[in-house]
Amino acid sequence: MRSRLLATCLLPLLSGCSVWFFSGETSYDWSQPVALVETTGGVELGATTEFGILTLGRTATGGPCRVRYFLGPTPMVEDGALGATGSVFTRAEIDLKTMAVRAFDRPPTDADELLVMWTPDGTTTETAAVHLAHADEAQGDLLQPPGRDLPAGATVLVRTRDDGLQFLGLIAGKAIVEGGGDPREYYVFAGVDRVREMLAVPEVYPTDMVPKYRTDDISILKPHLDVVEPAPAAGDAPTGTGGLPTGTGGLPPK
Repeated sequence: MRSRLLATCLLPLLSGCSVWFFSGETSYDWSQPVALVETTGGVELGATTEFGILTLGRTATGGPCRVRYFLGPTPMVEDGALGATGSVFTRAEIDLKTMAVRAFDRPPTDADELLVMWTPDGTTTETAAVHLAHADEAQGDLLQPPGRDLPAGATVLVRTRDDGLQFLGLIAGKAIVEGGGDPREYYVFAGVDRVREMLAVPEVYPTDMVPKYRTDDISILKPHLDVVEPAPAAGDAPTGTGGLPTGTGGLPPK
């Protein structure tokens, strides 16, 4: 009776992770580390990595954004902001945690099992098995065409021995080499070298953190800017769009 009473008292104190805690699952689901990022200039495909949500920044490299990603099998939507990384990648910053697959730490070889994954609508994912391409007339990170079109920004992944996934890069586009016979096609991706370039850019570590109070009753710590956001008063009606800065819009309602 005493243990049952204690458990009952502790339940209101548990965060949203209590659903996972009592689900019986023994590991996190990182099987869909992809995102669809809506910007003021269009739509980007991206990856949810240990270095954040990365895109190629083709439609925007700054301003507000809306990120559609997966938490386990569940599609999620969160507002955020884009920031430059000093490299080919753009980072989408949101308040909440995402799948965060590790980056592959060496150049891939023909022995590695590669696949490309993306989400066309933020609720489903598509995949395609791919293989490295080797060409005398082209240099860089190349893939053989898999027999279907691969969209720019799609995530290139390496399947590990334990059936997990690691981030290898993002599809940058298709290269067509002409001359000497029939045209030859390759997919180019921003791979390990581009990730290393991003990590080589110095950053100021945000040591001064302040609380941010969201309208969904979640409070988090964010790097201190100029103004500390006050806690909402009791009884205040939720306003805003879940963290999207007002006055800098361009994004439709969720």
